[in-house]
Formats: sequence, structure tokens, C-alpha cells
Amino acid sequence: MRVVKFGAIAFADVTRMRESVRIVRELHRTNDTPAVVCSALPGITDALLRAARASAHGGEQETDVARRELWNRHRQIAEKMVTDDWEREMLFQKLSELLKHLDRMTRAMSTLGEYSARGIDSIASLGERFAAHLVAVVLRQSGVPAQMIDATDLIITDDHFGSARPYFEDTTARIRERLLPTMQAGIVPVITGYTGATRSGVVTTLGRGGGDYTAALVGAALEVDEVCLWTDVDGILTADPKIVAHAVPLPELSYTEAAEMATLSGSEILHLRTLMPLVAHGIPLRIANILSPEKPGTRVIASPSPQHAAGAIISTRGLSLVSASASPLPAVHDAWTSEHASAVTTRLSRAGIEMLLAHQSELERTLMVLVRQPDATYSHEIFADAFQGGYQITKTPSVALVSVISASHGGSLAPKAVLALGKAQIHPIVISRAIVGSYLSFVVPDDEVITAVRVLHDELQFGNEG
Repeated sequence: MRVVKFGAIAFADVTRMRESVRIVRELHRTNDTPAVVCSALPGITDALLRAARASAHGGEQETDVARRELWNRHRQIAEKMVTDDWEREMLFQKLSELLKHLDRMTRAMSTLGEYSARGIDSIASLGERFAAHLVAVVLRQSGVPAQMIDATDLIITDDHFGSARPYFEDTTARIRERLLPTMQAGIVPVITGYTGATRSGVVTTLGRGGGDYTAALVGAALEVDEVCLWTDVDGILTADPKIVAHAVPLPELSYTEAAEMATLSGSEILHLRTLMPLVAHGIPLRIANILSPEKPGTRVIASPSPQHAAGAIISTRGLSLVSASASPLPAVHDAWTSEHASAVTTRLSRAGIEMLLAHQSELERTLMVLVRQPDATYSHEIFADAFQGGYQITKTPSVALVSVISASHGGSLAPKAVLALGKAQIHPIVISRAIVGSYLSFVVPDDEVITAVRVLHDELQFGNEG
């Protein structure tokens, strides 16, 4: 038994949808009935979020755009892949009901002139629900018994809308009760990723990487043989292949190595939460490419082969650096406390802002956080509200995080990396070194990230170990 989770790229067009269906059909044919977890089609969730936020300000145009995109893109795939008239008509009726829900929610936000995190979650969940209905019908058309199952019936969470936390025991019991009979009957459950619901049934979302997290929760509850994430890359590579053309996949990683990469990548590669349920049960995680399904991808397991020592460079762009520094004047300098800085990071966290890096210096009386660009303005407002009178608040808008992981380089990693960047005229704004683990991170200007990644990849000879 296994769980397969398809990322947005798997449903981008009819060709990729057919490949996704082929993978599921092949598993089902070999009596290995999988549970399928679906992401929304590419760009759909972003369109829904824009519509939700714009509707509070009377932005009907964004709602119309999201509505048309939802309907047209799913309808186009259905018309090409669903030949049974009754199945297609039933699908369109279900999608129409979901569109009515979108209309009701956006009208309510428009009337109130504001949006809530709860309302946004309800709207954001529609992308996965559209996709899961479509995939279930397409699978049935290909001869695979399939049933759409909304994760709001499976994943029980708290009410931290936008980044809800599951109640593991309740969720495990619900998943086993709901899915095991279905799968034992040879029916493939097609589950909405990213979503859950409170105990009272209010829709929540699991935040960034929520679809992968859903797959891990389902896999752990069912104690499956493997969870496979189908993406658009050949696994976890030694660097971003768009930057380093000769980057190669890492065949195996330990849970610890993958956790370090997840922490440093800000969920671009893998979210740390995805690993947690799998580690507890020793379930392997595979990351594979839907565009090249014959390639093995990367396996994350408890004990990888010794010859597969991890070495990779992780680059995350689209970031901003927000900082506060106290005036050297004694009245301000002496007023700084670590509790003050801690209160600010707590406010950022409660606002759902992901901090990829946070640095506090008692000596210099400074606090610096690295956030995604869409969160930069609000983060700056929180800083300005918290640090008043004698503090300098700055926002550096276009930076990138470059992190190097290498157990094989040991103590030579930092000197080699810093020397290589210096020779290439790279100007790190922040350097952070692991206390535990084997990694080093640099915050660099965005226009220097490509050079930095290439120089480090070549200097540290990643991909040449074998």
C-alpha cells in the first residue's frame, strides 16, 4: 500500500494528466491500490487568494478572473478526457456547486468590506476540491475505480486558519476508518491536499507545503510502504538545475539530512512537517519527476547507503530582509531586551509569516528576519510598531538565501565557501553557520545569487563524488 501525491504540474495539461492516470492505473493493476492526494491546478490557488483579498475592497474583476479560470481550465481537461456523457454532466454539476460557494463567500466579504483568515481558507480550498473531483472522474474513465474524498472529512485540525495544526490521534483514527474499507475494496481514494477542518467542521488549510503534509499524514495513518511526491524535478538535486545545468539528483538522503534541507529551503524543496509523520513510522519518502517517471528520483529513508553522502546547495529567491537596530544613545541602547525582540518574532509567527532566518544580537542590539517578499511590508509594519523612538528600521527588498549542506567537507566547508564567494566578488549580507549539523547559509543580493550558487557548486565539487 502506498500514497501518491501529485503536485500542480501533474495536472497542468492533458498530457501530464494522462501520465498521472497511467501511474495510478499501473499501481492498481498490480493489486497495490494507492491513495491519491491532489494539488490544485497551477496558479489556481493564487488566483483564489487574490479574489478573496480583492473582494473585501470591491474588486469584482479578480473574482471574475478566478471564476473563469476555475471553470474553463477544468472544463477543457474534462471535455478531452471524460467521454461518458453522464460522468461529465455529474462532474460539471459538482463544479457548479463549488462555484456558487465561491460567489457566496466573495459577496459576503464584499458586503462586510473585510476578509477573515477563516473566509480565505474556505475559498483557497476550492482549487484542490475542483482538482480531486476531476481526477476521480478521469480515473474512472480509464478503468480505475475511484472516489473523491474531501480531506475535511479526514484531517482534523485546530482553528489556526492559514496554517492549521492537525490533531494526530483524531486524524489517524478518521483516516483509517474512512479510507481502509475503500482501499480494501479496490477503490482508489482521491483526496484533496492542503485542506482540513476543525472539530466543528469549519474548513482550514495546512499552509505552505500542505499538500505534501496531507500525503504524509495519510501515509502514516495507513502505515504504507512508501509515500511518493510527484513533482517537476528529478528528486532533490545538488543545486537548482535552472542555475546549474549539470546539477545531479541525490539518490538517497537520511531523514536528518532531508530535515536540514527542508529547514534551509523554506519549503521550496520539502517542508519539515512532511517528514514528521513519516519518521515516526520509518516510512520511506520518494520525490520523483512526473515529466520523467522512469527516473528513480530521491529516496528519503532512515539509513541511506554510506556512499550517498549528501552535498547540495539550496537557493531561495524572492525574499526580503527586515531589521531593527538600536541607537547608540544610552537611553535607547540600554532599553533593548531579548524579551522585546522575542515578542516581535512571536507576533510575526502568529500572523502566519514564515521567517526563513532570524538573527538577534544582544551586543549590537539588533534583530533581523528574512521573510518572503509578499510578507515584507506587513513585517516592516510590525517592526515599526514594536521598535519606536531611537530605533532604525530597514527593509532590504530583494535578497536570496543560499545554503550549503555537506557532511563530507567537515570543518573545511566554511573556509572553502567563504573564500570562493570572496574570489567571485559576492557580498554576503548575513552569514549563518549551523551549531548542530553540516550547513552554512548566506543572505546575498538577489542579483548575485546565480553566480554564488554556480561558484559554490563548482568549488565544492558537488555531483562529482562518485
